[in-house]
Amino acid sequence: MMLIYIPGHAAGSVCGAGLSGKPSSTIGFEKRWDPYLSMDRMTFMHELTANIPERPAEMARIVASNLGRAA
Repeated sequence: MMLIYIPGHAAGSVCGAGLSGKPSSTIGFEKRWDPYLSMDRMTFMHELTANIPERPAEMARIVASNLGRAA
């Protein structure tokens, strides 16, 4: 059985740090390729807060869509 998920956050956003940027993925793919999933808790927290990327250009539209509003 393969579990496919569709991330609720975009690659490049703080919450999507390390995501591949694919519109959908599998847990196995992300475990293998997302560097954040192999870090211990302290390293994860440090890396996540030390390297905050700029907000993706499409983020306002994504948030509006998630809230059921037109952007």
